[in-house]
Amino acid sequence: MNEPNLNRDTVLEEVQSQDTLNELRVRINDIMAVENAQVDPVGRAIAFSGQLRVEAEDAFNKLKTRFQELGYIPLLRENESGERQMIVAIKGKLQAVLAQRPWLNLVLFLATGVTTTLFGGMYASAQLGQRIPPFETILSYGVPFSLTLLSILGVHELGHYVQARRHNLPVTLPYFIPAPFGLGTFGAFIQMRGAVENKRALFDVGIGGPIAGLLVAVPLYVVGLLISTISNEPAPMGRSLMVEGLIALFRPEAAANGILLNPVLLAARFGLIVTAINLLPVGQLDGGHIAYAALGRKWANGIGYATIAVMAILGVTSSSSWFIWLIFAMLSGVQHAAPLNDITPLDTRRNFVFLATAALFLSLFSAQPY
Repeated sequence: MNEPNLNRDTVLEEVQSQDTLNELRVRINDIMAVENAQVDPVGRAIAFSGQLRVEAEDAFNKLKTRFQELGYIPLLRENESGERQMIVAIKGKLQAVLAQRPWLNLVLFLATGVTTTLFGGMYASAQLGQRIPPFETILSYGVPFSLTLLSILGVHELGHYVQARRHNLPVTLPYFIPAPFGLGTFGAFIQMRGAVENKRALFDVGIGGPIAGLLVAVPLYVVGLLISTISNEPAPMGRSLMVEGLIALFRPEAAANGILLNPVLLAARFGLIVTAINLLPVGQLDGGHIAYAALGRKWANGIGYATIAVMAILGVTSSSSWFIWLIFAMLSGVQHAAPLNDITPLDTRRNFVFLATAALFLSLFSAQPY
């Protein structure tokens, strides 16, 4: 008795899918010369393949408005040769509503301030040979260390935040992560909902954090240098080109000697190291986003796996700390989610910035970061 109803439901779904396909096809006739169309079994995606009649950016902007009327999101893809393109209509909304919880941001920030202050105080006490840091040491060393480090991390995340808002991506304020060991923090992050529309937006969001963070980290490192004391020990191995350059410019007498780390210099040094690690071209790290936007999926994936191999080699030959960063990079994700419009390349200005950022990364990189 139920079989006729099931058959009618199946026929109805097929008719609805065909109607939707026809409606979508009408909306892309002036955008693509369609050669083939496919509907997935559950009807949540409809793919059209062929050749675009207009530039990919113009095509996506038109599709975004036209598909939204039917409750679909457009995706733009192309084959490896670039001879054929694909328009995929995905059922859903372009952006999601993201709940803001400023009270949680504030609580985590204050907690991270406490843990980083304690780390700074304990580090100073260890250098002085004290088993338990006195309150005066925590205040005099831990507070400036914490303020310096949190300033660098916070501005880094705000750089991502500003760029995400500029491209109309729902995004939260930075969440700081306190830790009872290490530096007293696992860093900070922002949460985004909604797909990135194109490679240009992906590039801007990815590069916004490291550049903003460096605008704070470098001046603070210079301040730390100017108030530092030069030791009688020889210069340590593994200084990056940027650090060597800053020392040569602001404390040339320290070029061949070690420098006693005051709280500002220590925190700024960690800020430079974290920025360099974030610029590694791997998956979900900032450098991974930048590489994908500039080079595309194939090259970005290849460079990402090569970088992972180099990190493993450095962990064996130079510093075991590379294994920590390797695990972090792997946990963050090696693969990269494609933007909705995966065809439109970066413009000339962004390509120039990409090359400058690659040079910046090399100046920050050190095989022995600690």
